[in-house]
Amino acid sequence: MRCRIPILIALAMFPSGPAAAQDSGPKQSDLAQQVQQLMDVQVGIAQMVPPGMSIEAKEISRSGKSADDLVVQYHIFVKGAPADVLFQEVEWPVSYDKPSVALEGIGIGKDGILMCAGRTPEQCGDAKKPDDPIEFITTPRKGEPTRLAFIASTVKIGIVIVPDPVEASDKGCSLSAVRLTPKFELAFLSGSGYPPNTDVHYRVSSEMTSDSVIKSDASGTIRVSVVPYAGKKSNGKMTVRITETKCSPEVSYDWGKI
Repeated sequence: MRCRIPILIALAMFPSGPAAAQDSGPKQSDLAQQVQQLMDVQVGIAQMVPPGMSIEAKEISRSGKSADDLVVQYHIFVKGAPADVLFQEVEWPVSYDKPSVALEGIGIGKDGILMCAGRTPEQCGDAKKPDDPIEFITTPRKGEPTRLAFIASTVKIGIVIVPDPVEASDKGCSLSAVRLTPKFELAFLSGSGYPPNTDVHYRVSSEMTSDSVIKSDASGTIRVSVVPYAGKKSNGKMTVRITETKCSPEVSYDWGKI
């Protein structure tokens, strides 16, 4: 079941005053719907793991610099799926309106590694190099997720990887910001280690500063989306800080730039 993510939409993004209020209502509603759809995609892929199955990405190489020319490669392992399953790899970058197929005929090898067996026409790969583990390569921007789903007729499983994270921790609490639009105008904030089923206070600072409250779930996890205030600037820095006495992790990121 997909969870619904609370949405923080800065009211300063919309005109104020009696006359403007009539026009801004539908716009705010449309924006909220769009934000919720983007959040649903993110959470839906991350939660696309059937009972009895697991998926894991293991980094095998990293080159370049963070937020610059970073290139990261992974092996991906799937366990609990039928041994003879053939997957179709589907990618959904934040810059795309819809997912796209990247590769077909993916099999499962030793220890669950995803591979191109190359032994039959239905399998990806080269017969001269059978059972070749796939190197999944990503060139991420800061905070950008790599979202992959592996689809077969009887099973589908997804994974979200953030190779260059925006994250912080303090006294057992964590906080991270994930880029859900190309220019980081929409960020998915999540964290764990908070008291369960409790109001957690946080502060968002950009063009303006606002204090808000989000309720943690039964496991002490918080999730909320944040967009910048609209104004003359088309880019800036966003800072989100937990303002609890128990812990106060803080993350910052630049928005409005690729």
